[in-house]
Amino acid sequence: MTRARWCLELLALLASGFIALHARTLRVEWVKHPSFERVDARRVLFAFWHGRQFLLAANFRTWGIAIVTAVSWAGEVQARTLARLGYLPIRASRRRRGFEAILGMRRAVEDGHAVAVAVDGPKGPPLRSKPGIVLAARQLGCPIVPVATAARRGWTLPGTWDRYLLPRPFSRCVIVLGEPLLAAAQGQLTTEDLDRTLSDLTAEADRLAAGAAAEGRDT
Repeated sequence: MTRARWCLELLALLASGFIALHARTLRVEWVKHPSFERVDARRVLFAFWHGRQFLLAANFRTWGIAIVTAVSWAGEVQARTLARLGYLPIRASRRRRGFEAILGMRRAVEDGHAVAVAVDGPKGPPLRSKPGIVLAARQLGCPIVPVATAARRGWTLPGTWDRYLLPRPFSRCVIVLGEPLLAAAQGQLTTEDLDRTLSDLTAEADRLAAGAAAEGRDT
């Protein structure tokens, strides 16, 4: 029954509604690297850790972004949820994930959409990016923009491989857009380079979220 179309649509409706309503309770601060304004935001690949994606789903919904999702039951629910939030899902099966993902990214970029990838997804290992986004950046000639999020108060969902962060209602949150990695478009970026950049950016986001409360800007 859970694979029936009506059930998938119901789950997507509930998930997208929860994300949208929960996000309205949060106080989100954006921090953008100055050089981000100098790139074409429709021709970039956004990279983020899987466990920090909740804030992104609610706050990038007007950007017209395409997102790579898996061909599976969970991936189907995710794709329908993202579509309801305004995203363009790119489906990629586990067997042909690299080829299908890069082909979908190419089509999305050619149609004027930036692409977002949870680089350590869909099932880890955590904080270790897969090579797909680096290969895609080189083939498409697009820079990678690292993205990190943090919440002053949040829950780490138990039993999740990625230590999924769900901000608590009314918490102060931070979204950080890092310096565009132009070397990726030239094929001069490794997955290790990307991992270090994302980890450093996530640590910065955590400091910013904690610092906002320390300075009395969170209640």
